[in-house]
Amino acid sequence: METKPLRETQDEPRSDATAQDVADAAGVSRIMVSRAFNPNASIRADKRTAILSVAERFGYHPDMAARSMVTGRSNLVAILVPALARAWESQEVDALIAALHRQGLAALVFRVSTDEPVSAGLPQVRAYKPAAVVAFMDLIAPNDLASMFGNSPAIYPHYGLEPPVPEPGVVVDRLHINQHSGIRSAVKLLAGSGKRRIAYIAGSDTRLASRTENANSDHDRFMALTNALAEQGIELAARLEGDFDYDTARQQVVNFLRGGGEADAFFAANDSSAFGAMDAVRYDLNRSVPDQIAIVGFDNIREAAWRAYDLTTVGVPVETRVAALMRLLKARLSDPKAPGRVETVTASLIVRSSA
Repeated sequence: METKPLRETQDEPRSDATAQDVADAAGVSRIMVSRAFNPNASIRADKRTAILSVAERFGYHPDMAARSMVTGRSNLVAILVPALARAWESQEVDALIAALHRQGLAALVFRVSTDEPVSAGLPQVRAYKPAAVVAFMDLIAPNDLASMFGNSPAIYPHYGLEPPVPEPGVVVDRLHINQHSGIRSAVKLLAGSGKRRIAYIAGSDTRLASRTENANSDHDRFMALTNALAEQGIELAARLEGDFDYDTARQQVVNFLRGGGEADAFFAANDSSAFGAMDAVRYDLNRSVPDQIAIVGFDNIREAAWRAYDLTTVGVPVETRVAALMRLLKARLSDPKAPGRVETVTASLIVRSSA
């Protein structure tokens, strides 16, 4: 069946434009306009693009609140993060928001404080009736998250040593980040250069580990490191609490080494902590990196490649992680009642001059 060509017009944006106005100008039905704004609807890509272009000229945007009242869900994806100030979270959330926009979905970012009950702010999130929830945090168990959001399915990054086993009746999808192989490669690199006194700069999560049924990301990273060290016949030299923070990590390294502690390498739970450790070694203690003390981070944020740090680190490219999250999201939105899915991405070692 031959479709009518979309009409070329020079309409000025209007505050009162309707779906019917767009349909008339585009030469399509009102239903087709609605489908163009629904990222899960079956419609040819070129037709969707053309209709959205006409809508943009008119300044038309669908009434998402009205649509959510009818469907029980909106085109919003809620993103839960523990702290927007952290570089890794900011970079990954920015990339995810851009990917959502390309699919016609909007994003609402909610900061969930670790200083109050996790559930305190979630009713506010639930009021928006999000189409899905992506939780960049591990302070709430997946089954609790699923029960809180009902028909808004949750996607939950998971850092465990083994891929999670989907729980019967719990509709939660998980992105499993296999960090063990990258950490193993980092330890082999350090051991190969003669480093035997390797210390870990942790996050602050030892006090939080019991708050979820999943081990938190910092605990799993620590376990992956100790396992990799054991494979090389190396005992952990020390564990410092770095709070995933530059200033805290820097001060902890200074206190440890000036207090008589010994280390010829530091593995940090994230890159920001690694930067703090490196500056402590170079500027506060006047030792060389990597000859006297090597530094390895985790996440491979953009700043890790800066000449000032040139940090050896472990990570999964942001693009890879976001692509996997989008695959899970699109599959879930197309089949909301399907059992929980698990997709795995694998971290690798990025070797630079710090180790």
